[in-house]
Amino acid sequence: MRASDYIADFLAEHGIRHCYGYQGTMIAFFVDAVCRDPRLFNHVCYNEQGAAFAAVGEAKITGRPTLAYATSGPGAANLISGIADAYYDSAPVIFITGQLNTYEYQNIPGLKQHGFQEMNIVDMVSPVVKYARQVKTTEELPDILEKAYHAAVSGRPGPVLIDLPMNIQREEINTDKISVSAGESSEVPYDDLCEIADLIIHSISEAERPVLLLGNGVVNQDRGALRDMISKLGLPVVTSLPGRDILPEDHPLNFGYLGYAYGHRYANIIINKKTDLIISLGCNLNHRQTGMKTEIFAEKARIIRVDIDLAELQRKVHKDDICCYADCKDIIRVVSEKLDAAPLSGKEKKYRKLKTWLEICSGIKSLLMVYDQSDPLRQPNSLVSMISDKTENAGAIICDVGQHQMWGAQSYKLRGHQRMIFSGGHGAMGFSLPAAIGAHYACGKPVITITGDGSLQMNIQELQWIHREKIPVTVFVMNNRALGLIHQQQDALFQSRYFSSVKEGGYLVPDFCRVADAYGINSYKAPDGEMLENILEHIDLNVPNLVEIILPEDSCAAPKTSFGEAMHNQSPLIPENIMNHILAL
Repeated sequence: MRASDYIADFLAEHGIRHCYGYQGTMIAFFVDAVCRDPRLFNHVCYNEQGAAFAAVGEAKITGRPTLAYATSGPGAANLISGIADAYYDSAPVIFITGQLNTYEYQNIPGLKQHGFQEMNIVDMVSPVVKYARQVKTTEELPDILEKAYHAAVSGRPGPVLIDLPMNIQREEINTDKISVSAGESSEVPYDDLCEIADLIIHSISEAERPVLLLGNGVVNQDRGALRDMISKLGLPVVTSLPGRDILPEDHPLNFGYLGYAYGHRYANIIINKKTDLIISLGCNLNHRQTGMKTEIFAEKARIIRVDIDLAELQRKVHKDDICCYADCKDIIRVVSEKLDAAPLSGKEKKYRKLKTWLEICSGIKSLLMVYDQSDPLRQPNSLVSMISDKTENAGAIICDVGQHQMWGAQSYKLRGHQRMIFSGGHGAMGFSLPAAIGAHYACGKPVITITGDGSLQMNIQELQWIHREKIPVTVFVMNNRALGLIHQQQDALFQSRYFSSVKEGGYLVPDFCRVADAYGINSYKAPDGEMLENILEHIDLNVPNLVEIILPEDSCAAPKTSFGEAMHNQSPLIPENIMNHILAL
């Protein structure tokens, strides 16, 4: 068989179904093979970045490998932002790029380009992939495929790239002489699982006010097993932003997400000022979560961290962090098993302590939610809350990057079946629309995006994709005709000089409803909350839609921690008497 057919068969045999990409001369034989395989479904984007983000969106929902492809040169280059997103957020995506015929390469040092649209994509992406190789012979192709797949799914998952010269794609491969080496195992053995589990359970028993902090490392674990462990522990749960959907909004142990700048106010206070023990599972505790002054983050708390990435554990929060190198799914299982044998709540004294602690956390949450909901700065949050009330059938909510991301994370009321995903570490504007496409093919349900006027324009061409395939994606555009977070920064640091962020500074937006109409997509304009509520009563989420929500240019994301402040002192500041009351609890 041809090498391209061999690759298509390999992908299908390993459970991949959806392939996202854009046709091109140097990838044509591979695309032909994908389209002829009845087990694979080919989806055509309109910019290769869209394909990359779609594959990332599917992988973030399922935790399983997906595929994106592109032709050589500019096509491969357009994948890079999606590759980086997959790398930083641990999404197992296989990227395949077309390349110049191997016989066109010339052994001339310093030669910039060996042929038309040739580019050394392997070296370009090496810092942001787990594995990258160019295939130079059909004999080595099976081994490269196996190693790439193993790298994508093992340890901390992530992207891999296979660069596929055109002549290799069309050559015959001798399936009788295939030799595949074993995938490489972790160089460093994991720490003892029973010792870690005992440490966690014992530390909780000794603590007065323990908190479970859950991050991206557990979002694609078995949700049933994870929630079962949470229930057995009975601890307040705070998540990272990427872990926002681990628990539904109404779960009694859900105490919001941690974020130095825009986290839930109650989560920030509980973590930073009230707890004496943080059990962190799969949360890297970076500066976006702790602030730059890590020594004052949760300074009265002992921190136990479990992570699958040794490098993350080397980034200390406190000097005396207890760092455990393990796969969180194994820790979840072992802790649950040990709790079954000796339930934590079996000790009456401990049970009473936890009950009192949970009552304190619930009181803080209720008090601060009421305070924040009364803040007129949070009018956009009320609109997001309204959207959440009317989109209970959505399978996933995809946020872009900007003010709308914070409004969505703070105020969308997630149900147990819903997922919420972001471009976390990479923070790529333009993520949400193509990622929503992949998310739909992952969950099989209608999907909504919460985006902004700036972010949507980054990949607005993919509206054609959702129209062509009739994908049930509803795009909510929070349009304040400004790059909102930059606008806020310019107020704080640049004496309100709005260069490149508003119309007067050189930034302009279109009429998004007219753009949607041109793509053949249902469009709705909501100049106020009353109109939005009317639209939400009648909109059909089972077809493509775009809803343009008009906001004031000076809309803000709040509450916000100013740089250098302790993370619980978010602006607008809560009254001193309320803060003193909370700190005294």
